[in-house]
Amino acid sequence: MTKLLSLDRLSLKLATLALVLLPGLAGAQNFTYNPYGDVLSGFRKTGANAGSYELVVNLGNITNFLNLSAGTTINITNFTASTLTDAFTNYNNLQWSDFAGIPSSGTRNPPPWVSGLGAFPANTIWYTVPRTNVNNQTQPPSGSTQAAQATPRSLMNSVGVGAGTISGFLNITNADNNSILVREPVTYSSSILSAFISDPQSTTNGDFGGSLSTSVEGWTPASFTSAERNDLYQVCPLGYTNPVTTVTNGPGYFVGYFTLNPSGTMTFTRASAVTPPAAGSITASATNGFNPLTVIFTNSATGSITNWVWNFGNGTTITNTTGGNVTNTYATTGNFTVTLTVYGPGGSSTVNVANFIMTVPTPKISLTAGNGQIVLTGTNCPAGVQYRFLTSTNVLTPLISWKPIYTNTFGSNGTFAYTNTVGPTNSFFILVSP
Repeated sequence: MTKLLSLDRLSLKLATLALVLLPGLAGAQNFTYNPYGDVLSGFRKTGANAGSYELVVNLGNITNFLNLSAGTTINITNFTASTLTDAFTNYNNLQWSDFAGIPSSGTRNPPPWVSGLGAFPANTIWYTVPRTNVNNQTQPPSGSTQAAQATPRSLMNSVGVGAGTISGFLNITNADNNSILVREPVTYSSSILSAFISDPQSTTNGDFGGSLSTSVEGWTPASFTSAERNDLYQVCPLGYTNPVTTVTNGPGYFVGYFTLNPSGTMTFTRASAVTPPAAGSITASATNGFNPLTVIFTNSATGSITNWVWNFGNGTTITNTTGGNVTNTYATTGNFTVTLTVYGPGGSSTVNVANFIMTVPTPKISLTAGNGQIVLTGTNCPAGVQYRFLTSTNVLTPLISWKPIYTNTFGSNGTFAYTNTVGPTNSFFILVSP
């Protein structure tokens, strides 16, 4: 963390130095950036696709986006397709992202940022999550502690400071370098977008030095012919109230989504709802049985829902986008908690049922006959659970009509034994539990 803050201060000093050395250009419209909520848009290419430039754009304050009416779509005019063309030979393999943050002025009880929308906790961050399917909203990211969120917030701020530093050194005002955008030559390697957004283990991954669990960058395909979308989330630190939703410790709030078109234009669409969906309840076709046990789950979730995310408690998760029935097979013995989280434009909600599914090993049963008797024994049974033997002379008789002849409980070691005299007619036996 000390290095990040030192880097911010160094960038500021460099920017100041540039202005001192070149006083005649003080009127130039160099890049400007407010660390309190200005949304930065970053464009870059990496690896084999890397070129000579990267691009940083200031899209305005986050409150401008939050104040939009639900469902409203606006054109992003702070850059144009020609600006992108000046920075990149084409729009293929283009990594693009949008992010903002609120700094803290101290480590203890840092003050919030008071805006017209309320008081945003220090180290609140906004960032995009790329969609894999343009029609389906992504799963909202989870918040972290205020201290942990200081790291990505500081790196986001460093992007803005670095852009200002480069703008000050270039001292050129034109379509690619002005108060709202900077075309960054990659030769300024310590101040360009990649210096702060890259993962140290993989520069192609844009997760702000590994401080976020997901990359914030969408990545256009090698043949960019269809629109791509990035979902924008507001993530408040854990333990602090989101002033927009008034929820504490919830998942990231879905602000809306950016759409990048193959033509190089971009739009932003405000989320169409602010009310989280209700998770409702979970029902199951069976709640206990011998393994392997296959269970069909249904739910009564309501509201505007994009994703139903199931966690079955046995290491298996399923995400679906229809809300229909889901099936899971429990192959091992145990008690399993089932959790369902539903996501929508307004947020998410969760329901979980502790120890909802119980499975036990399938009993092993053997039969021996002799001296006019049959002996049924078994192992691998649930200790202490009641069992019953039923009999019938016709195996096709409905179970409800079979005659009960013996009731007991499985032993503490999971065994049982039952002896019956062989009769003059065929007899069939069945073991049921309970």
